[in-house]
Amino acid sequence: MTERESAADTDDGTDEGSTLDDVTRRLAQRLPHSVKRLLAVPYNRVQRVRADRSFAHRADQFPSLAPANDAPRHVVCVVVDALRADVVDSETTPFLAQRQVDTAVTPSPWTFPAVTSLLTGRYPHEHGSMRQSDDADRGARDLVIPPTLPEEERTFSELFAAAGYDTYGGFAFHMPFFAVGGRFATNRVYDDAPATTVIDDFLQWFDRRRDGRTCSYLHLGDLHEPVDPPTAYWDRFDVDDSIDGIRRWRFRADTDPGPEGERYRRHRRRLYRAAAAHVDARLEVLRERLPDDVALVVTGDHGEALWEQSTLDRRTFRDSRPAYGIDHGGTPFEAVARVPLAVDGLDVRDRGTPSLVDIAPTLLDALGQMETLATSGCSLSRGVPEDRVPLVEAARYGHEKKAVYRDGWKLIVSRGDDAAVGFRLPDDSGATAEEADLPPDVEADLYDALPAWPDGTEPERRVSGMAQQRLEDLGYV
Repeated sequence: MTERESAADTDDGTDEGSTLDDVTRRLAQRLPHSVKRLLAVPYNRVQRVRADRSFAHRADQFPSLAPANDAPRHVVCVVVDALRADVVDSETTPFLAQRQVDTAVTPSPWTFPAVTSLLTGRYPHEHGSMRQSDDADRGARDLVIPPTLPEEERTFSELFAAAGYDTYGGFAFHMPFFAVGGRFATNRVYDDAPATTVIDDFLQWFDRRRDGRTCSYLHLGDLHEPVDPPTAYWDRFDVDDSIDGIRRWRFRADTDPGPEGERYRRHRRRLYRAAAAHVDARLEVLRERLPDDVALVVTGDHGEALWEQSTLDRRTFRDSRPAYGIDHGGTPFEAVARVPLAVDGLDVRDRGTPSLVDIAPTLLDALGQMETLATSGCSLSRGVPEDRVPLVEAARYGHEKKAVYRDGWKLIVSRGDDAAVGFRLPDDSGATAEEADLPPDVEADLYDALPAWPDGTEPERRVSGMAQQRLEDLGYV
């Protein structure tokens, strides 16, 4: 087992390893919840140490780079898991609303491929950290993770390290850590920690380095299942916490769930906004503790569907959970594909449609080293070409589904479902979109822009018993 695979805590896929893993998982499931939480502490500590060692092992191979004279002394990239674009408004999220420069398209509707794209500036079919099978049943009853980024490939954080920046990665839960942990000199992974914990621990690290140069990545999980903001936010948004299962997904496959289901959905939407408001307040505290010479980027790795297109989803696409028009990882409707983009301390031009693949080249442009990483993205400080066709791919559930955009039109295609749906997007690029027939020339161009479907050439990996237990608690299986 290589050090990189060990950092992700995966086995080699052999029968013997799988049998031992199944035994470990069954034993973990039988333990009381309090004991599981206790065991997670040393488990997470081991993962952190392995990730730090992995980075140190590869750091000698990094090129020697020099930051530009006007490069920011500190860079902080915050990804709020499952943060959809239209939750950002002056009432719910005033901090983000004041700094939002645009909405962006995620490269993938779930975390693992999306954050790999964010750090590399490349789409999932280019970096390879995506599901390798088009099997409609994959991902619902078992827990496998895609191939991780090869050790020799670089991320923006590693190039900042090569330029003398001390780097930090803080992960509220395990899935983003499995994807990009070990790409920072200091790695911290938690067992579904709230934003307060992730941010406070980062600030303790940062305060000892504020006189130097730092580049940090924080991944917050408060909007991810289970959703449970502080009590004050339940009260503020009038969420009924007595509703059975309100913190987790219910009424997943029903397009007409009846009065009980409609009440659940109404309060679940309120709970989502309550959690977003809490995160926004924590982000304001973070910004207040940072110095003026910081480049701050806040975005989501993907959005979150709240039944906007459940009927269309169920009618058109197969979901292996099954879950239609909710959560993320399935069909890339706008509620999942569109995320906010807020910045502070960077000049960003308002042109074209941003994608998360633009984050890496934008930050490296500020460093004065944009050419050191081959990306499919563009520096947002220079503007996105208006003819660029953003791409969403690498679904987790059901058959692979890809979405492409051009001139206010959008096409979603699933080869396995033998289905394609066209949309005319609203002017405000919100969570809803109007189904429509695409003009023939637009449809042809969008089909031409679709990359290849997965062919199973790279092995996926099953996570270990302890890791699977942690991810099952977060609703991944």
